[in-house]
Amino acid sequence: MNMFAELVEGPDFVKSDHLVGSILCSAPLLGADVWQEAFDRYDPLAESEPSVPLEQQQYRSDLRVDRYLHDTLAVEFELLATWVGKNPQHPGAAQVQSFLKRREQLGAPSWIGQQERLFLWAQKNEPDEIATSILGWRLLCGDLAGSLLDWALQQPDDQRGQHIRLWQQSRGFYPQNRLRIWALRFLEDARAPQILAWETAIYREIFEAHPDLVTASR
Repeated sequence: MNMFAELVEGPDFVKSDHLVGSILCSAPLLGADVWQEAFDRYDPLAESEPSVPLEQQQYRSDLRVDRYLHDTLAVEFELLATWVGKNPQHPGAAQVQSFLKRREQLGAPSWIGQQERLFLWAQKNEPDEIATSILGWRLLCGDLAGSLLDWALQQPDDQRGQHIRLWQQSRGFYPQNRLRIWALRFLEDARAPQILAWETAIYREIFEAHPDLVTASR
């Protein structure tokens, strides 16, 4: 049995919203709510093309949301890195420094578009064990993303739920993209380590069997 199959075999995925630590709220430190400002600026109709089929428009919208979330987290990391450099003695500096350790895991925006390449390859090679894992990973992420969205709609004041508000407009063709961003931002959530563990297992399999499918920037 491959690593991913071993990882997901057994009990259903974690749905608990239990926290293992304190979530960083950057707004009081930065004097601005990076995420609220980003959500206020987001225009779901931007770049829409009426001549493009509806399904293709939705797909493009999904990727726009993924990239927007990625870029917003990258901005938050950058602002906090500047802040902690100027405020090393602040009581919140240690938590910020710990949070910034996740920065390298975010990676380049190119990994978002890479999901399409993996998905199309998996569809054409479904008998292949790795292809089956890739498609299974996407389905698992879709189920968990739906569960998270349902939870978030009931938690309008929770930071973790607020982050998900753009998902309401775009469920996500590649839910693993936005789940990964959410997990890095809220690693203290019991569901987050599971998301990253799935990804680690999948990419380990891919690197071992089909490294050509993964770009060097990932």
